[in-house]
Amino acid sequence: MHMKKFIVNMFATTGISLILLATIALFFKAEYLYIPTLFQTLGANIIIHLCLMLLHKLELKYPILEMSLDISIVIITLIVFGAIFGWFSSTPVWILTIMSVIMYGISLLLNLMSMKKEAEEINTLIQRRNKKSN
Repeated sequence: MHMKKFIVNMFATTGISLILLATIALFFKAEYLYIPTLFQTLGANIIIHLCLMLLHKLELKYPILEMSLDISIVIITLIVFGAIFGWFSSTPVWILTIMSVIMYGISLLLNLMSMKKEAEEINTLIQRRNKKSN
């Protein structure tokens, strides 16, 4: 993964995480999020993306296994960060687990849309090249 794409993905998932946190906070009638939580969330997303990058270098043959490991990495990272930063005093573990799955699903959809766009661009370039060749 190129560094630019890594950084974009990391900030995108951080944004998704913060929106999910804000939504949950509203649901539980919380009035604000602590500023340190923003940076803790960014740190968690950095670790998640580094771990996912290392995992994807293994090029596993089974997509279900890869997805299961991806989700496990996200959940474990959030649980570890939650324990370190005391998130569980305000957010139960099961909510972080559901957030993890939702965040992974949204990220997966965004990646699929990005891949579709890239495929369309490649097809357009191939068609242009074929027209020039004829």
